[in-house]
Amino acid sequence: MITTIDILFFGFTFLLVLGIGMFVGRKESSSKDYFLGGRSLPWWGIAGSLFGTNISANHLVGMLGIGFSVGFAQSHYEFGSIPAIVLLAFVFLPLFRRKKFFTLSQFLQEKFGKETGRIYSAISLILITIQLTGALYIGARSFLPFLQNLGVSVTYTELVIWIAFTSTIYTWFGGLKSVVYTDVIQTFLILASGIVLAYLSITRPEVGGLLELFAKEESRMDGLSKMNLYLPPNHPTLPWTGALSGLFLLHTFYWNTNQYVVQRTLGGKSLREARYGILVGGLLKLTVPFFSILTGIAAFQIWSSLGETTNIAPDEAFSKLVVLVVPVGYGLIGVILAGLLGAIFSSIDSMLHSAATLFTIDFYKPLFEKNGGSLSDERQMQSGRIFLLLFSFLVTVFAIVLIDPNSKKNFFLELSNQSSHFTPALLVVFLLGVLSVKINSKAICGTILLTPLISLLSPYLYTNYAPSTIKLTLGEELNFLHRVFLIFHFAFFVLTFAAFLQYKKNPNEISLRERFNFISFNQNPQKRKKPFILNGFFIFFILFIFLIVLRVQFPNAKFLIASLGFLLLIFSSLVLTYRKKSAKQNLISVLGKRDEWLYGILLGFTFFFYLWF
Repeated sequence: MITTIDILFFGFTFLLVLGIGMFVGRKESSSKDYFLGGRSLPWWGIAGSLFGTNISANHLVGMLGIGFSVGFAQSHYEFGSIPAIVLLAFVFLPLFRRKKFFTLSQFLQEKFGKETGRIYSAISLILITIQLTGALYIGARSFLPFLQNLGVSVTYTELVIWIAFTSTIYTWFGGLKSVVYTDVIQTFLILASGIVLAYLSITRPEVGGLLELFAKEESRMDGLSKMNLYLPPNHPTLPWTGALSGLFLLHTFYWNTNQYVVQRTLGGKSLREARYGILVGGLLKLTVPFFSILTGIAAFQIWSSLGETTNIAPDEAFSKLVVLVVPVGYGLIGVILAGLLGAIFSSIDSMLHSAATLFTIDFYKPLFEKNGGSLSDERQMQSGRIFLLLFSFLVTVFAIVLIDPNSKKNFFLELSNQSSHFTPALLVVFLLGVLSVKINSKAICGTILLTPLISLLSPYLYTNYAPSTIKLTLGEELNFLHRVFLIFHFAFFVLTFAAFLQYKKNPNEISLRERFNFISFNQNPQKRKKPFILNGFFIFFILFIFLIVLRVQFPNAKFLIASLGFLLLIFSSLVLTYRKKSAKQNLISVLGKRDEWLYGILLGFTFFFYLWF
């Protein structure tokens, strides 16, 4: 199946990524260069790195598998991330960049003390370990069938070691700049491979094209169309109630308080440059459902016609689909394998580098300075590189020892489930930090450490003590997205109550109202205004509720209602941008100098897809 041209193309892209990664990082001479790319990253580098970091093999392989087994509802993982991405651009990123932070724990240390920041760093390292272990597993598992097809005698263990070793080389050598520029190349490879596989799958005779695919799913006799974006509240995998609640909270945590995602935006040349990168990264995110998840649905139609659906595990769907639909001898398999390689490397290198940054800046440097030493840039880079090697070895062992390479589960969802025990309380702490709420660090640390235990216990409590009416609505077992929503509110009420008690104890220190005011984006306290994003999100929320009601009442007019929502949101963003105009500016000039209206377009496309599907 795999020909010489495929091998040559794949080998060329592999050497290209490795060579560029080592070349661009050859002059890294300071900690700012190594950990933040010298704060000189262009918008296109940030966009490519954000997309490449996010779209790992877990997405390329795992999302296709979920499209095959569950359906288009998996698109909530892409569409729902857009509001969180806009929050990053207009709320979180300005705060982080103003103080020139290296790590997000430095923000928490400034707000709530050193202990809070270090707990965040420790939990972040745990989360990166989980995510990185999963990335090595899914990467090795998806590559293994192709190598076996070539007659290469290689095992899962050997492939995990090769992937970890290769991605570690250029990350160790070049730092963030190497990671970002290789991610840009890998983004092109991911998009090219995804589009090629989507086209070849959807145009198969068993599918008949895009419109025919929609028609076949709508006319299924069992009424279980895989094109439904909104699954019942008691759906065991992706209920719509969880997708619009707990999943949005996970998106907010991932895009705004996740070190290995935010770190590349901190390295931008300027705030405006970083925002443009975020915007383009968000637009690229909207393409994922249409070249990954939709391809999985097409695969379901293909294998249904062949009577093979019961013999396909979700995580094997990608490799088996490539074997089935891609013609031999044109180099297309090489393109797809190069994209898969890019998806694997682009997430692994980002997580390895961010783990090294967290360890060096938040643990090693403070410990060294506490003992009276002064840690030079060279020593910081050296310690980061040593930790990177050790950490890479550790997660490689975990991927080999702890994961079953023959698992039949949807590993993408399993990974989200495992990680979500730690995130709700951390998200609450970040939000309260943005709100400038003053809380005792002991209360914060206790809540952060307590909530994972409550989260682990909550399924048992739900099964044994939840009223039957709730179980009838939400299912007999507690879905992890519903759990995230509940645990978030548990942590929020605990910490806001702690803030209230602290205020009652020291009422003259600062007013309670001031504690809950949004932090100003203007340094002058006399000129504080609500950020643009608050007005934008308020309008977005009102429009969303109103048009969802229309969508439910008039399902046959879904395209018209979706188009109306798109136009209204863009109009609202233009009006809000126009309000920023000074007396000497015309509309064209203010549009050229401000970027809020561009994010209105991004939200408008998201809104359109939510209402149409």
